[in-house]
Amino acid sequence: MKRFLHVKVKGAFFLCLFAFLPLFALEKEFVIYDTILEERAAQKIEEMGSELFTKSGIKVILVAKEKGGEDIKTFQQTFAQTQVTPFVLLTLFLTEQKVDIYHSEGLEKLFDKEAILSPLPWRGTIIPLLTTKKTEVGVSPALLNGYADIVDQIAASRKIELESSIGSSNKTTMSVVKSLIYGFVAILVLLAFYRRMKKRHV
Repeated sequence: MKRFLHVKVKGAFFLCLFAFLPLFALEKEFVIYDTILEERAAQKIEEMGSELFTKSGIKVILVAKEKGGEDIKTFQQTFAQTQVTPFVLLTLFLTEQKVDIYHSEGLEKLFDKEAILSPLPWRGTIIPLLTTKKTEVGVSPALLNGYADIVDQIAASRKIELESSIGSSNKTTMSVVKSLIYGFVAILVLLAFYRRMKKRHV
């Protein structure tokens, strides 16, 4: 009877372990996420974060959640209490449509937070990609783009060269999105001008 119970308990333990393995797999040292972030993007973010931390001692952490369930500022302040090294925290709560950057004191001079979070397509590196209607551009490219921007700026400030940097491809992605947005705006302006001219000749 005891042996039967032992086997049963052991089986239940492994069942629970395998049930929670997907959750553990989704949490890395530099990126904490759920299903809104693609695994390939998460792996690249982990690679960049690890290299920067090794060379600078600064952690750049991404938290990407479908639903935050609390105020993003409160979450960041609570999360900050768990960190002992200089860090930058990029957080996205998708359902709440909230994205923000929180950092240790003294790191504000190493990167331009205002520019990174700008909604302007020629300046920001996250929000313009999150708000575009192009189906091939979504959460993963936006967060990878923004994370890479933070990491690259910190590396440049510390005069560090990162082998994992995606600087060139990062700029290409933004250039494509900017071109699409500018093209759309140009079409609207031309249509408005055409309609105005047409009314004058009626």
